[in-house]
Amino acid sequence: MTERERFLAVLRGETPDRVPYFLDLGHWWRAESGMKWDLFAVSNCTKEITDLHREVGAGWYVEVGSLHEEYYDEDVQRERVMDGDEVIETYRTPIGEVVMKRRWNPVSSSWDITKHMVETIDDLKILTYAMRKKHYRENYKNWEKIEETGGDVGLGFPGMGYTGLGSLISYYMGVENTIFAAYDEPELLHEYVDVFNAKMLEMVELYCEGPAPHMIFTDNLSSDVQSPELFQEYSFDHYRELAARLHAAGKTVSAHVDGRMNRILPVVAEAGIDVADACTPKPTGDLTPAEVRRQAGNMVIMGGVSPRMWLPETGEKEFVAHVREWLDQRRVSPRIVQSAGDQVPPGTKLQRIKLMREIVEEYGRY
Repeated sequence: MTERERFLAVLRGETPDRVPYFLDLGHWWRAESGMKWDLFAVSNCTKEITDLHREVGAGWYVEVGSLHEEYYDEDVQRERVMDGDEVIETYRTPIGEVVMKRRWNPVSSSWDITKHMVETIDDLKILTYAMRKKHYRENYKNWEKIEETGGDVGLGFPGMGYTGLGSLISYYMGVENTIFAAYDEPELLHEYVDVFNAKMLEMVELYCEGPAPHMIFTDNLSSDVQSPELFQEYSFDHYRELAARLHAAGKTVSAHVDGRMNRILPVVAEAGIDVADACTPKPTGDLTPAEVRRQAGNMVIMGGVSPRMWLPETGEKEFVAHVREWLDQRRVSPRIVQSAGDQVPPGTKLQRIKLMREIVEEYGRY
C-alpha cells in the first residue's frame, strides 16, 4: 500500500498493512536552504518539497493551497505587500482601515507579527465590517495541480484557513487582546465570530462540491489558549456544522491541534472532526500518546513526535523509543497516523528524518 492508500483506509475505518507515515517538511527545508519564503504564496506544492518527501519515504499533505479564492464588495479593499523584510496587510473600508505588520526573523525562519491588525475595539468593528463583505469563488483547478505535483507521494489536504475565533487568536488580534475582548466586549466578539463563521460555511459549500476527499483547517488549537469553555461558547457549533456538511458530501476534515491537548480533544471529537492533526505529545505537549488516544475517542490522531526529540541533543535510542510509544497506540485503535508534532524543526539532521521511516516500517505493522 502507498501512504495515500493507508491514510484513506484509516479514514474509512479500515486497518491498513501498517500505520500511515506523513510529514510536514516545508519549514525544515526552507530554513535549511536559508530561504526567505513568500508569506502569500503556496508553500509546499512544489517539485522540490515533494521530491524531498519521496527521498525520505514520507507522505506529503499540508500547505498545498486551497480550492477557493476570496473577494470583497467594492467598498472594501484588501492589500497585502511584501517589502524586503516587512509584510504589510491592510483592509480599507468606509468606516476606517486596519493594518497588520510582520517582520522576517532569520533565526526562526518565520514572519513575526510586530503589529496586530486589531488593537482596539474600533479596529474590531472595522474588521467585522470587512468580513461581512467577503465572498468566495471556487478554484477547483488547483486540485489538478495538487494531484499532479504530489499525488503519487501522498494526499494533498487543501486548506480552508481559520475559523472565527481562531482567526483572532492566531492572526488578527493575538491571544491577550482576544481574551480581554471575551470579557470586556463579548457581544462585539460574538458578532465578529458569527459573521466570520457564516461566511466560512459559504466557502465550505464549495468544498462539499469540489474534487478533494479530505480538507484541513488551521485553528492551531491549544487548550491553554482556547480553553474547552471558550471553545464551547465560540466554536463548537461551527465545528459541528462544518463537519456535518462535509460528511453529508462524502468528505472528511482535519483540525490542526498543535498545542496542549488536555480536555480540548474530547470536545473536538464530539463536534465530529475526523482527524486531529499535528498532535504534540510530552515532553513539549501535555499528554502522553496513550492519553492522546484515550481523549481523542474515535478521532484519527495524526502526529506523535515532540519537536525537541528531533534535534541532535536527543540521542537516537531515546528518539526510537519516543516514536515507538506513539506507534504502540495502533494496538488500541487503527485510527492513527505517524507524523510530526506539527513540523520537523530546523536543525534536524536528514539522517534522523530517514530513521523515522525505518522505525515506522519495523514497528508500525499490523
